Amino acid sequence: MPGVGPFDDALEVADRLRLAYAQTGDVTLLRGAVTAAGRARDRYPESDPHHASALSALCMLHRLGWERERDPGQLDLSLAYGRQAVDASPPGDPELARHMSSLATSLQEAFDHRGRTEDIDEAIALYRGCLDVLATSHPEYAGTESNLANALLRRVRGHPDPTALNEAVRYARSALDRTPPDDPMHPVRLVNLGGALAELARSGQVRHLAEAQQMYEQALREFPSSHPARAAVRDSVRQLRSLRRLLGL
Repeated sequence: MPGVGPFDDALEVADRLRLAYAQTGDVTLLRGAVTAAGRARDRYPESDPHHASALSALCMLHRLGWERERDPGQLDLSLAYGRQAVDASPPGDPELARHMSSLATSLQEAFDHRGRTEDIDEAIALYRGCLDVLATSHPEYAGTESNLANALLRRVRGHPDPTALNEAVRYARSALDRTPPDDPMHPVRLVNLGGALAELARSGQVRHLAEAQQMYEQALREFPSSHPARAAVRDSVRQLRSLRRLLGL
């Protein structure tokens, strides 16, 4: 691969190829990343934290393959490697939360595809585990809170649960509060909280409609003009305005 030397670390190569794939969409880069991550897995002994990191990389890469090809075999591989990564993490591994989060993301994909409650329940448990091992000052803490909120919302939409819904709103709000206004993820966190509040309104607590609309409108002001989420957020604002007019709110 261009820019890859013969003595470069296989894990670093896998990550560089993954980033290049994200920029170009060139599937040969994704396949090269899978090959490099597989070599890293074979190179490092199971007692080495890099072994778990290589397995976690394979989890992520096969999830990208699933997103591209919608081949269930890729999703199954992603789940298998994700579980192996979590199991292989040695005591005190600082990357454990990242491995757990990667597996949880694949489980959310599995839930969306198969609709099995046990998949989203496992994802929720993993995100809770991540928060248990991360310091609140960790740069990934807010993102994990946001992921947990979204996982709870996925479950609530199929299995209404007022306690889980209120918990989703609480985590989405906390994630937004921990995200600086100039952070590129700030508008995304606004949308996530808006979605949680809208779900709360749909459950009968219509007083939350105004704040949900406020979150979406603020996100529209913050998103770059070319951001792909703008159209969907704009539609959500129109729907919320119409619903509030209908209800006289």
